[in-house]
Amino acid sequence: MFSRVSRIIWSSGSKIGFIILVFFLFQPAFPQEEEAKSEAGLVITSVPSGVTVFLEGEYSLVATTPATLPLGLKGSYRVKAFKEGYEGWSTHIWLDGSTPKLLSITLVPKTRLKGALRSAFIPGWGQYYYGERKKAFLFSFSVLGTAIAYVIADDNFSNKNDAYVSAKNDYNAARSAEEINRLKQILDQKQREAYDAENLRRTTLVLLAATWGFNLMDAIVFLPSFKDGLSVSSSISLEPENGGVKLSLVKNF
Repeated sequence: MFSRVSRIIWSSGSKIGFIILVFFLFQPAFPQEEEAKSEAGLVITSVPSGVTVFLEGEYSLVATTPATLPLGLKGSYRVKAFKEGYEGWSTHIWLDGSTPKLLSITLVPKTRLKGALRSAFIPGWGQYYYGERKKAFLFSFSVLGTAIAYVIADDNFSNKNDAYVSAKNDYNAARSAEEINRLKQILDQKQREAYDAENLRRTTLVLLAATWGFNLMDAIVFLPSFKDGLSVSSSISLEPENGGVKLSLVKNF
C-alpha cells in the first residue's frame, strides 16, 4: 500500500517537474520577443499596400508601406502618403521616442467622375488630378488662349458695330443726294467690317467651346490606366553612432 502511494506521488511529481523544466527552458524566448516588438517605434500600414510615405520633422524619411520605423524618433512629424491612381493623404503625428505607435493609412482611389467635374470647372484640372501634368497644362493654356482671343474679338466686334450704327445714323440724317451717296459708301464699308468682326467673334467662341468640350471629354473617356508596380516593404533604423539613418527595402516580385 505504501509503495503504491509512493508511485502515485512520484508520477504526479514527475509531470509537474517536467512542466516546470519546459517553462524554464522556453522562458528566455518571451522577453526576446517582447524586446523585438519594442524596437519598433512607428509601424505604418496602408490600404492599399505599396504606398510611398514621407515624414517631415527632425528627420526627413521616406518609406514604402508596410514600413517599420525605430524608436528614437521624437517630436511632431508631418506625414504625406502617395500612390499612383489614388488621392494624396496627409496628417500630423507626435512621437515621444519611447512608445510604439501604429499609423494606418487608407487612400481613396481616383475616379472618372471626380476628374470630369474638375475639368468641367477648370480646364486641365481633371488631367492634373490624374497625374497627367503635360496634358493638363496643354488644355489649360489652350482654353486660356482661345478665351483671350474671344475677348479681343468680342471687343473688336463691339467697336465695329458701334461704328456701323453711327454711320447708319449719319446716312439716315443725310439730305442732299451727294451726301447720301458719300455716306452710303461709308455705311457699306462699316457694315462689312462689322460683319467680318462678328464672324471672327463667332469663330473664336466656337473654338473656345470646342477646346473646353474636348478637355471635358478627355477627362471622362481617357482615364489613365493605373498599374501597381512591385510590392516593396521597408524598414528604417536609426544609427546614432554613425550619425545617420539606415533604410532597408525588400521587393516582392
